[in-house]
Amino acid sequence: MKSKPKKRKLARASLISGFLLYFGFSAEAIPDFGTITPAFAAIKSLDLGEAGDFATITGTVTDQNGIPIPGATVVIEGTTTGTVTDIQGQFSIEANPGDVLQISFIGYQTQRMPLENQTQVSVVLQEDQTSLDEVVVVGYGTQRKSDLTGAISSISSKDLQETPAGNFLEQSQGRLAGVDIVRANGSPGAPVQIRIRGNRSINASNEPLYVIDGIPTSANINDFNPNDIESMEVLKDASAVAIYGSRGANGVVLITTKRGKTGKAVVSYDGYYGVKQPVQDLNLMDGREFAAYSRISRGHDGDDPSFDANFFAPLEIENLQAGRFTDWLDLAIQSGSQQDHQVSVSGGTDKINYYVSGSFFSEDGYIPGTDFERTAVRVNLESQLTEKLKLGVSATVSVSERNQMSNAPYNNSLGYSPLVGPTDEEGNFLAFPNPREGLLANPLLNYQPYQYIDETRRHRIFANIYGEYQFNEYLKLRVNYGPDFNLSRRGTYTGLLEGNINRGSVRNDMDFSYTQENILSYDRSFGKHALNLVGLFSIQTSRFEESSLSGQDIPIEKSLFYDLGSSSTITGIGSSLGEWGLMSYMGRANYRYDDKFLFTLTGRADGSSRLAEGNKWAFFPAFSAGYILTEEEFLQGGQVSFLKVRAGYGEVGNTAIAPFQTLGGLARSTYIFGTNAGFGYQNSLIPNPDLRWEISKTVNVGLDYGFFEDRINGSLEYYVTNTSDLLLNRLLPITSGYNSVLQNIGSTRNSGWELTANANVVNRPSGFRWDVNLNLFSNREQITELFEGERDDVGNGWFIGEPINVFYSFDQAGIWQTSEADMAADLGQAPGDIRIRDVNGRGTDGELTDQPDGTINADDRRVLGSTVPNWSGGLTNRVSFKGFDLSVLVHARMGQMLRSDYHNLGGNNWQGRYNSINLDYWTPENPTNAFPRPNAGEAPLYADAVRYFDGSFIKIRNIALGYNFQSRWISKLGMSSARIYSTVNNAFIFSPYTTVDPETSNGIVGAGSPLTTATYIFGLNLKF
Repeated sequence: MKSKPKKRKLARASLISGFLLYFGFSAEAIPDFGTITPAFAAIKSLDLGEAGDFATITGTVTDQNGIPIPGATVVIEGTTTGTVTDIQGQFSIEANPGDVLQISFIGYQTQRMPLENQTQVSVVLQEDQTSLDEVVVVGYGTQRKSDLTGAISSISSKDLQETPAGNFLEQSQGRLAGVDIVRANGSPGAPVQIRIRGNRSINASNEPLYVIDGIPTSANINDFNPNDIESMEVLKDASAVAIYGSRGANGVVLITTKRGKTGKAVVSYDGYYGVKQPVQDLNLMDGREFAAYSRISRGHDGDDPSFDANFFAPLEIENLQAGRFTDWLDLAIQSGSQQDHQVSVSGGTDKINYYVSGSFFSEDGYIPGTDFERTAVRVNLESQLTEKLKLGVSATVSVSERNQMSNAPYNNSLGYSPLVGPTDEEGNFLAFPNPREGLLANPLLNYQPYQYIDETRRHRIFANIYGEYQFNEYLKLRVNYGPDFNLSRRGTYTGLLEGNINRGSVRNDMDFSYTQENILSYDRSFGKHALNLVGLFSIQTSRFEESSLSGQDIPIEKSLFYDLGSSSTITGIGSSLGEWGLMSYMGRANYRYDDKFLFTLTGRADGSSRLAEGNKWAFFPAFSAGYILTEEEFLQGGQVSFLKVRAGYGEVGNTAIAPFQTLGGLARSTYIFGTNAGFGYQNSLIPNPDLRWEISKTVNVGLDYGFFEDRINGSLEYYVTNTSDLLLNRLLPITSGYNSVLQNIGSTRNSGWELTANANVVNRPSGFRWDVNLNLFSNREQITELFEGERDDVGNGWFIGEPINVFYSFDQAGIWQTSEADMAADLGQAPGDIRIRDVNGRGTDGELTDQPDGTINADDRRVLGSTVPNWSGGLTNRVSFKGFDLSVLVHARMGQMLRSDYHNLGGNNWQGRYNSINLDYWTPENPTNAFPRPNAGEAPLYADAVRYFDGSFIKIRNIALGYNFQSRWISKLGMSSARIYSTVNNAFIFSPYTTVDPETSNGIVGAGSPLTTATYIFGLNLKF
């Protein structure tokens, strides 16, 4: 007879022992489970009747939802004296003051409770499933983690809540191997970019599919309250995502929300409040530094004021002499805040389970006038109407409002003269305070009342209404209907202060989508065989409408954009309609033999309305297999507790393009008819009836491991994804009358590795526990073919063998020094100018040689770097002891490049006219190799070359410290659990780029990308 892995035997033996004790069997009558593992010798030797002058301690053991736990073991620490709980979760034991009770039960964390003078105690055990026995969502069903054959990463609600944030993607950052999550910027409500194993497509979308409680969506994730999430799984390889066909081309994020459990109602409050501080070290020039910089740019000594009247206004000179300087950046930014409050009620009976929550989230940005608020309500109900029929609904209703501020206050504060102030001597606001720059407005102008508004309001209803009929113990049918209704309005207004006319606009968007699925599943085990079959028929449709209106010269400023009909001039009217549909058939078979051989076969056929007749349908197959080696006799009994190898292959498609692309399009045209203007229509989009699916094919090989009874466990992955028939806009000669045509041209490849490791480093009887979770991954992204085969497309910035998004420019080799004046002159430059690396030339045949030729020209541009990191990862340390818990998350993203627009020296930014960061610039007295000398006459030659930096960073992403109050303290207040905590998000950043936080989704930081922030939070978790 084959033995099973130790952990599973441990679970069964402990459970059997508990029930035997409960039903009256003596300890001596318990079978000798110690022969399975020595850990159970202690259970058998429990002395349940030891007498003495002890106090009788009674108590109750429940789970997190207040449900009693029968069969839990209660032992006096350091002795063999113990008992087990009855069917009501109650126990009684003789103990002395000062003793420590140790309470344990399979599937829950062991808890210690020191005794003082109390005679009654209440114990709440926290779930602690082993990673291999954990059940994960895989799409249209669940599987044990040990049975998976595809590449899936998962994260629990407990992990998510360690990082308080407005959406679940920010909470997941640094926690999932192969999932690169980057926030676009620090603006409240700003989008978060997620890439699962890299970018595959050049023109089509690279966004993953979100499936929330079984219903797919691609709309705004900020509408969902992350506190409602129970777990999140990410399907990464094609063998896992093929079940979603074309919708899963870029990976799938599965969200499962919380459900009520049978038992008494549990009322919870979760809330926090925090302060946000912008992360920056911009170090702008003060008044004296600005004056020296301006003088040097005009060829004068930096300390010589004798020529100041030639380029400074009298007011600036007066303030310079008096030492009155203005820190415009300090006036333009402030501290922000973030808060979240949620009340939920959950529970159920044998007929109905419920979970209801209401939440409010608010984030105020560091720039005045920027904020994001969301109010959301979630209702999850499930009713067992009959023995075979189950009905349920899972719904979210949310209302959100996002206010954005123009870039002007922040951007202009970086360059405005520090020698003038925002108000006059009486404190009156000055719209144009600098006499030298009569057209340059006060940086704080848009902060004034009725001057600038950009407000977006969203209403969202997202639901899954489902029914499930169990024909017999093996066969069931589930029907899902998932409506998704989005209504948004964006209004903008610009007031009168900057000019002589005001302007307003409003845009309304309405999107209604629905998914209807019929899922038939068969699940049966017989002998050594286990078979799960799933069949699906699905329809998804979406209809979206847009209308807009803009006007100017609005008579009443306070009406903002709400009364555009009163505008003297209507400047624009527009509307549009879009629709698409998708029909799908899917089948999947999971087969397990002898608990060690695993097979998954999936096939899905999708038909998309976005493609032309004859190309609408495509079939996407996938196959994967696994082999659990530790089920073999030769690996039994050693330190390797689990070892599984797996491999898979799959294909998925992508049609993430706008509808009607295959039909062509018309646009309005103008022409001269006599002496009058005539209006007509012309083709604006070339129809392409041959447009077909963009296909990605993935091979994935994985190894899952566990050592020392799974105290160390994890996985190792290697994959290659080839994407062909890219949906790409091919540029056309302008003489054709068109700019481009959408075709299936080109291919890309993504390949990489992923490592996940989890370790329970310390787990002492004293209650001290230390867990470590590590994930590391690397993805190599490259274009393998373009329009003309393996030839670069320099105009679009696409290069064979390089990632899709790269930085292509001159490579700075330093600054020309005085000793190199002759060499600089040969290239038309002088000491203090930017020196460029000579890397290329042309041979006699006109082809590039990749060798220096003594000349600097456009051929010397090269790919400097890309937005794709060499590797990324996260390290989480969790420590708990006697009610205290500490977690620290370190997030690293290494090897990517960024472009810093703070260092943009082009235009007139480096000519002594505007203020700047106090850069280390060249002068004869300061022969640096960092930045060129300023020159009032012209911008530096090759100014773009100084803007590229190593964007690598290591962040202490999150530090969370909490304390769980003992039940004897809080039970008198009617609470079953209470925790206080404090967190610091984005606390410390280590990077070679120190100006601002280098994290950016598009590789660009600057005044157009609001700063990210460090957030300091205090919160409470209460259960009643």
